[in-house]
Amino acid sequence: MALPMPDPTVPPLPLTEYKVLSFDVYGSLIEYKGHILNSFQPLLSRLPSSSPYLDTTPLSTTIPDSASVGSVEFLKVFQKQEDAIKLEKPTKRFDQILTEIWRRIARELNVQSTEEEAQRFGSDANIASWPTFSGTLEALTSLSKHYKLVALSNIDKYAWSITSSSPTSKLGEVEWCKVFTAEDFGEDAKRADEIKLETLIEYCTANGVEKKEILHVAQSLGHDQAPANRLGLSSVWLIGDGPRWGKEAESKMVLEKKLVGYAWRFNNLKEFAEEVEGPVNE
Repeated sequence: MALPMPDPTVPPLPLTEYKVLSFDVYGSLIEYKGHILNSFQPLLSRLPSSSPYLDTTPLSTTIPDSASVGSVEFLKVFQKQEDAIKLEKPTKRFDQILTEIWRRIARELNVQSTEEEAQRFGSDANIASWPTFSGTLEALTSLSKHYKLVALSNIDKYAWSITSSSPTSKLGEVEWCKVFTAEDFGEDAKRADEIKLETLIEYCTANGVEKKEILHVAQSLGHDQAPANRLGLSSVWLIGDGPRWGKEAESKMVLEKKLVGYAWRFNNLKEFAEEVEGPVNE
């Protein structure tokens, strides 16, 4: 991705001088967008052929495996429903959120659906089917030799327990120093992204790690990179599958508005781990 680098949020340390690496989980380590779309195919197949969500035009002719225009538009509907449900009280468990998303999308799109389909989408088996990105487990194993690893997720403990024990993701095999989930961040859903990182900083400083020695690693610009910038936290941006889903405009916008300040940028976690191993072994 031919983008300039932003001015770093804080002066970066040499990579080997950081003590803690924190990671967003879903979207940075776990691939889920494609699996959500696959799960919704039975519902989408009932839409009229003129539906914008069935537009098969590729977003890009130059990006391998580019998503279709319709797929991206559908994921926007999915995200809107998820965001709304997460703000509601009482708070729902993640599997219940997924089930309710299915119900509401079926109503919004005026598509016939069954409760069995909604329950299947929110099932443990569906959550467990979301895999880690290629090379992620090997990269985490490599990085654990040099840093303490912390998992940070706005997903709840129930979902984490499914993901971490899943043979598809195998995140439970990683040597995590600490795992934080939604329950650790309180009830203020509108500030969840900041609170997530504030909780990380408080935990690290209480355990002898200075804020400047924490490096946050994540793909989401809005949920991770921008909050890290606001809180003065060093970060690594994983480009990940963003280009596939048409995130180039967002990537340019946050740079132009100086909303992010990541000091490193890699296509994936494997590349980052290789960069760390290089100077360590010299």
